[in-house]
Amino acid sequence: MGEGTGGGRGVRVSRFLLLAAWAAVVVFALLHVPGEDALRSRVEEAGAAGPAVYLVVYVVAVFALVPRPALNALAGLVFGFPLGLAPALAGGVCAALAQFAVARHVAGDAVARRLPPGIRARLDALVGGHAFVAVLQLRLLPVVPYQAVNYGLGLTRMGVWPFAAGTLAGAVPATAALVLVGSGGADLGVPVTVAGVLLTVVIGAAWWLRARSAARTGG
Repeated sequence: MGEGTGGGRGVRVSRFLLLAAWAAVVVFALLHVPGEDALRSRVEEAGAAGPAVYLVVYVVAVFALVPRPALNALAGLVFGFPLGLAPALAGGVCAALAQFAVARHVAGDAVARRLPPGIRARLDALVGGHAFVAVLQLRLLPVVPYQAVNYGLGLTRMGVWPFAAGTLAGAVPATAALVLVGSGGADLGVPVTVAGVLLTVVIGAAWWLRARSAARTGG
């Protein structure tokens, strides 16, 4: 009994320390993340290490609530297109995974208390059996804010790999468009965005038809 109690206390202490560390990172990010021009200078000054510096800056900046479109456009501004696409996509996926992990392993209770009643069960039902497609749709058609998706899905039974894969695949159209805009190709960014919307419609129609078919057959 004593060992079990001690083990449970140890887990609670560990989670508290992780939560405190996460809160400290968020506060630091909010207070110290520089503006867009300063971020650009830091990445450019890093030389060959620029993509790695950009990746770290991206994740920290997302916690500081810096808009992702600005960070994606920054990749185009610094690295050009298509070279800026890979670090921009990697930054988006890493930031999403960081917030997903925070909700699942660190601040799950705090996040859950802020969600409307029953939303966790609805998210579980949404991702059950087709997690990748669910994430893909949420990314392609961002009706739900990016960070809300990250934290919310961290509370579900969803696996890490479907979440990461759906985030990566769904981020391609919008991220490519913004990197193009950042690199000076604003005219090309519009067709890419339109293609992403059309892809969303196709996936949504296919999912709806599949669900309707399953409901008719009782499957």
